[in-house]
Amino acid sequence: MTHLPLGNMATYPCSERERFVSAVAGMAAEVLDFHARFSIDGGARAQRTAPEIAIQRAPYLKEEYDEMLEAAHAGDAAGSCDEAADVLFVAIGNMVSMGSLGIESIHAVTEKNARKTHETHAVRPDTGKLLPIRGKPHKWA
Repeated sequence: MTHLPLGNMATYPCSERERFVSAVAGMAAEVLDFHARFSIDGGARAQRTAPEIAIQRAPYLKEEYDEMLEAAHAGDAAGSCDEAADVLFVAIGNMVSMGSLGIESIHAVTEKNARKTHETHAVRPDTGKLLPIRGKPHKWA
């Protein structure tokens, strides 16, 4: 399978945007099913804090992240994409494990990023990182 960069999804044909959103939504549903199928968390969420969950699951995220970098450094395009998807799968699992607080955080971060505009943020040319125009001067240096 050839993986093409999506670029600015807002400018893509509606079908490509829908395909991407559908893929992420499908993954989120499978993460829930996966956790249920293997009794991951098995009700333990109520007995662990979000920081405890993050610490406990960090090695899973690091393993997938490291595999993504390994594939990227090897020049493996398909492997890089597959491993990035594994990172996302585990990251969604972190949010599932965090329960209601995880859901609230997904909404909060999504809303925070939706409020970023060309008037408030710019892309740092040398890194490609989006940064606030005002504040965080150390990140522009």
